[in-house]
Amino acid sequence: MVCLRMLMMSESLETVYSTTNAMEAEFIKMTLEGEGIRCLLENELQAGLTGIFEIKVDVMSSNVDRARQIIDEIRESSESEEDSSEEE
Repeated sequence: MVCLRMLMMSESLETVYSTTNAMEAEFIKMTLEGEGIRCLLENELQAGLTGIFEIKVDVMSSNVDRARQIIDEIRESSESEEDSSEEE
C-alpha cells in the first residue's frame, strides 16, 4: 500500500467518494480499478471497525472526471435495481 501511495503522490490525489460502509468503499475501489483507475482508500482501518469515520476513495487528479462518471453509473444502476424490486 505504501508503494502505491508513493507512486500516486507524484500527482495530486482527489477524493471522489466517501462512505462509512467499508464494503461499499471496497466495491467502488474494485470497480474503478477494473476500469484501469488506480485508487487509494483513506481511513479504511479506522472506519471499518466503528462505522463512524468516513472511508475516502482517492484517485489521481487526471482520473477524477472518469471516476465520478463510473460512480454515477453505479448509483444509477443501483437505484434502478431498487425501483424494480419495489415494483414486484
